Amino acid sequence: MPTTFFDSLKSYVGFTDASSAALRELHPIAAPHFEAIIDDFYAAIEGHAEAQASIAGGPAQIARLKRTLMRWLDTLLLGPHDESYYLLRARIGRVHVRIDLPQALMFTAMNRIRSRLLEVIRDQARPDSDRLSIALNQMLDLELAIMLETYREDLVAKNRGAERLATIGHFAASIGHELRNPLAVMESSLFLLRQHLGPEAVARPEVAKHLDRIGGEIGRANKTIHDLLDLARNRPPRRKTIELRALVHSAEAASLLPAGVRVKSAGVPPGLTIDVDADQFRQVLVNLFTNATQAMAGRGTIEIAAEGGPPAARIRVSDDGPGIDAEARHRLFEALFTTKAKGTGLGLALCRRILEAHGGSIELVPSELGASFLLTVPAAT
Repeated sequence: MPTTFFDSLKSYVGFTDASSAALRELHPIAAPHFEAIIDDFYAAIEGHAEAQASIAGGPAQIARLKRTLMRWLDTLLLGPHDESYYLLRARIGRVHVRIDLPQALMFTAMNRIRSRLLEVIRDQARPDSDRLSIALNQMLDLELAIMLETYREDLVAKNRGAERLATIGHFAASIGHELRNPLAVMESSLFLLRQHLGPEAVARPEVAKHLDRIGGEIGRANKTIHDLLDLARNRPPRRKTIELRALVHSAEAASLLPAGVRVKSAGVPPGLTIDVDADQFRQVLVNLFTNATQAMAGRGTIEIAAEGGPPAARIRVSDDGPGIDAEARHRLFEALFTTKAKGTGLGLALCRRILEAHGGSIELVPSELGASFLLTVPAAT
């Protein structure tokens, strides 16, 4: 009986151990043609504007992807076609989802490879060509099913996120105004209290500690309401061309970082411009800087690096804090999910909302130290 999703798929298409053995027999026949198949595959991508838009890194990225496709073809035929194979292919599918590769292009790309491999089998004119062709078709049907499942996972996650954001929107709209009024009264009362006590009393440590605590909590409550409203409002970006390095500097100033935190932006090329809503993108950087500062307990380095030009720029924001637990990674951008004792779970959700509204993306990427986020945004033309 099938025990996993992949087992169920294999049972449905009739893929057996004999099918896997047939693919291994096909490998030495097909391998000499892999390079030509790969060149044909990427020539088609470079000739198609929508497919090419999914590859922001230009020729260097295509060279890396060609090597990846070579390994993909090897694994396709050699296997082992077990659960680890499924998990590897699912990760590849999630990359396609992340770079917004349209499903239609994913289908046609897979079938382009199918056609070329079937041509190789046909040209060999072997007596067992039908057996090899059937096994290949079964395996590529499984590949398509795995890819479609990753798109379905993404759609379910986005629908769940949209429902959550709709709930947040109703919540924020209904209580935001009611909360801001008493907070404004508290803020003005705190100001008057300081005035009434006078500078000498306010400067006393036992008094200053409590006044500062009140002010800090009022500020935190105001920021939570502001983030809630921003997340629910989904304001369309008002784009303009702006130099990235200048935007990083303004975000650093707006973040009010403690003296123990340094922001290094030497990795941002001078003159690199992006096409964004400056206020919204500054908020993304402020949120990332704030998160990094909290993770590093107020002492450490935040490093910014960027590369690329039209159509997209890639910006990496890294810190040297403790990093993010593996268990939290898949929920990191969910609204209201947080790993911090006093966190609201709104900052990274808002970052993703802003970047997606720009046609970009944000993801947590592997790093040797701390946390590292990769942002993709439209580059100025």
